[in-house]
Amino acid sequence: MGLPRAHGPSIFDTCYDLSGFGSVRVPTVSFYFDDGPILTLPAKNFMIPVDGMGTYCFAFAASESELSIIGNIQQEGIHISFDVANNLVGFGPYTC
Repeated sequence: MGLPRAHGPSIFDTCYDLSGFGSVRVPTVSFYFDDGPILTLPAKNFMIPVDGMGTYCFAFAASESELSIIGNIQQEGIHISFDVANNLVGFGPYTC
């Protein structure tokens, strides 16, 4: 990305000092699920401020488990629907 790296909280390993930038472009983050659903996150759902000094971190944390969790930050503003009978999941904007 060509941005200056920064130290953030120990749980996050990819942080940047964005204090001198009015705006930045970040990569697209998408999750691809079996049978077609794709969850593409807006930047505010994965690039989060961690202090008042302009440090932003990717809101993803490593785990030794084989289990992955899509956390509350990634889910903000997204309607998630589950069709248990048909074993399907769907995503859309939360409009309330």
